[in-house]
Amino acid sequence: MMKQEYRIDLKGVRSARALHTRLAAALPFPEGYGRNFDALFDFLTEYGSEMKIVFANSSAAPATLKRVCTDAMEETPGLEIVFE
Repeated sequence: MMKQEYRIDLKGVRSARALHTRLAAALPFPEGYGRNFDALFDFLTEYGSEMKIVFANSSAAPATLKRVCTDAMEETPGLEIVFE
């Protein structure tokens, strides 16, 4: 089975609120996504096994985002997240 790939451009994202708005626009979150890092981790570990997520322009990505993504990849076989 082929992974579903999502590209998320982080250019211009300067706050957690803006980040979660960008994530919600790009990823197939379930109804009621909590727009916080705990909710992101839960989503990635529950639904991410067939996903590849590429964050473009990620040089200013929050350390918390990178940590959540790394932790989710460790717990979720098949999840691939790349920061470019």
